[in-house]
Amino acid sequence: MNEILTHAGVLLLSAVLGALVVIVFGKRITGAFKLLLTFSGAYLMGMIFFHLVPEVFAGGNPYLGWYVIGGFLMQLLLEYMSQGAEHGHVHVHKEQGEKKGKFPLAVFISLCLHALIEAMPLGTHHHHHDHDHGHALLWGLAIHKLPIAIVLMSMFIGLGNSVRRSFILLMVFALMAPLGMFIYSGLESSQWGGDPTALFSAVNGILIGILLHISTTIIFESSDGHRFNALKLLTILVGIALSALSIHAH
Repeated sequence: MNEILTHAGVLLLSAVLGALVVIVFGKRITGAFKLLLTFSGAYLMGMIFFHLVPEVFAGGNPYLGWYVIGGFLMQLLLEYMSQGAEHGHVHVHKEQGEKKGKFPLAVFISLCLHALIEAMPLGTHHHHHDHDHGHALLWGLAIHKLPIAIVLMSMFIGLGNSVRRSFILLMVFALMAPLGMFIYSGLESSQWGGDPTALFSAVNGILIGILLHISTTIIFESSDGHRFNALKLLTILVGIALSALSIHAH
């Protein structure tokens, strides 16, 4: 339980940091944000193939491919609702003269569901393989959550909400990750979860599909005109390298 609480704290801190970046720097973060987004996509890509795929497929679950495809399709649906906010797209609709724009409820619900689902595997009580792999997943999700928090906070403020109200709304989103962990922990501890190994395999298979869609989309959409440049390529290489080091450092 202590480890779950630690994981929850790290992900909450990542969301708070994203909010503070927007409050302190405002629109000046645009250029750096694109590089952060690229880095997060590359780190996620490395985490998928260095960590999640070897660990989850080692279980030999014959239905794992279906779970991965299911996660991929689930992310397509969530992205349709969120309008691409998971990979940096900000859509603020406010009519001229209006103090506040219409709250994007579908976007908010989609991102909350996304945050809940992706954090669920961190709620496990079973260390199926190397303990360091859990930390790799944690840091991958924390790095991923930072740009999403920046997008959400920017969107809330851009719609005319006060900083205080925007921060409260962001905290609702941030609490979805701990909620996902505790839901998984409860399922694993109860008869509803069935075999813990099968549950672990299914949830992580879905996570692979979700993150595979997000990471590839981020990498190919995080620069204008979908063009690669030297700085972006270097950022991708650094993200993948650090992802590998986070797993094999010990």
